Amino acid sequence: MYTYIVIDDEPLIRRGTVKKLENYPDVTCVAQASNGKSALELIEEKNPDFIITDMKMPIMDGTQLLPVLSTQYPEKYIIVISGYKDFDYAKEALRANTLDYIVKPFSQETLWNAVNKAVRLLKNQKSLHEKLTLDEQEKESLKYEYDRQILRNALFGEGKEMPVFSSRKMCRLKEDHRFAVMTVTLSGKTREKALTEFLTMREVEAETILLARDNIENLYFLLLFFPREKEVKEEEILQIKNLLDCFLESLRIEPFYGISQVQESFTQLNRAYSQSLQALNQMTLGMKRDYLFFEEKTQENCTLEWPKLEQFLFLVESGRTSEVEAVFPELFHYFARNEKCSLKDAKEYCLEIAEILKKSLPRDLQVHKSAATSLNLISNLNLIFRFQELEEYFEQIFKNMSMAFENAGFYSEKDVLENVKNYIDLHYEKDLTQEFVASLFRLNRSYLSSAFKARMGISFVDYVNLVRVSHAKELLRGTSKKMYQIAQAVGYENVKYFFRVFKKIEGITPEQYRNSQNQ
Repeated sequence: MYTYIVIDDEPLIRRGTVKKLENYPDVTCVAQASNGKSALELIEEKNPDFIITDMKMPIMDGTQLLPVLSTQYPEKYIIVISGYKDFDYAKEALRANTLDYIVKPFSQETLWNAVNKAVRLLKNQKSLHEKLTLDEQEKESLKYEYDRQILRNALFGEGKEMPVFSSRKMCRLKEDHRFAVMTVTLSGKTREKALTEFLTMREVEAETILLARDNIENLYFLLLFFPREKEVKEEEILQIKNLLDCFLESLRIEPFYGISQVQESFTQLNRAYSQSLQALNQMTLGMKRDYLFFEEKTQENCTLEWPKLEQFLFLVESGRTSEVEAVFPELFHYFARNEKCSLKDAKEYCLEIAEILKKSLPRDLQVHKSAATSLNLISNLNLIFRFQELEEYFEQIFKNMSMAFENAGFYSEKDVLENVKNYIDLHYEKDLTQEFVASLFRLNRSYLSSAFKARMGISFVDYVNLVRVSHAKELLRGTSKKMYQIAQAVGYENVKYFFRVFKKIEGITPEQYRNSQNQ
């Protein structure tokens, strides 16, 4: 029977650790401690065969405890439990010749594997030197895994500007190599391990490290390291891309690559990452090649004016979800017909549509409003790099918004003229011609003109002007906007025409109205 002690300031972690080892044969827990100081007293009393300890604890933490254990109890095997972010603790653990380092949260299998090492060493009665010294290859492998996490954090802009590595491989790459980042977006899913193994088995001009983001299975980041004295040509990078093509083709997966410039320093990791994403965002639907290198030159955004935009907005606001689903694909056909339309342009245009609709949502649907165009939506867009994925994403967004509008019942009146009135009240700032509004509600223009005046006692045009002037008065009272800004805000491009309409309705000019309100 082998005995152990668990040291952690969190009772749930201690109990969970003991529970995970409950069925491990011939091993039992003889004590639990919440800090290093009380642990030393228990170790003296219970004399366990091995120790499982956290690093971050009150009173005496792991950095203080481990040196004492190494000096006073060199025969004890130590398993350290901590987190990826606690890398300073990890370095201390490695210096202290711990048996293993487990990263929270950990599985039962991971813990058993660590205990297996302790039990195996105890059974074999290895020498003191063997007990205190980890196999160099295992230690280097452990250091490299820590370094990969540090590298990942620095790449995504979540770590220090100049990462500090401990593995021999990463120290060498940092010192003697330049690098580029190749971001690969895939039409299907594949495992990170399979891609890494494929690259390891191939002879390429560069050393490679493949990284991924959590819970994203179709986006990978390949770091390519070249000797610092070597001139890196695009052809050499494309050779690696072509190798990946062969592997992905066998899986019937279509890739697209965004490739950064070659960087000189690891302080530029996040810059290279951003460059590779910017390159991906410049793809167009009609592109013949499946890769883009980042270019410094600023590309002007493509001007997009989808002819069916107003009709689509109206369908969403009307809550006609099935028609929204039928019309929406035409937006991406429009993108495809525009040779200059990049993925970035398409993202921004779709987001602009969502913002327009968001403004129309009533206040009692604030949850829907924030969900539709929140920072979370923008964050998701930053990880979408295929037109098909973008289309599927916004199709669901607009379907959800349509259902929200359906519940709001914007145009649910049985009287179509009341619905027309509601539309004018909501969209007074648009170019509201009778022809346009009649087409939305599937009415004859002449019928709309005569019926509207008969029902409302005022012509269509006069009602639009009345609503616009009403909103203009609010702006004149509550803001310091200039006259041309107010005119544009309520639907008038011509400020002189705005003055004429305002004076006709109110009997005074907009300026006179503002002055009268400020007296």
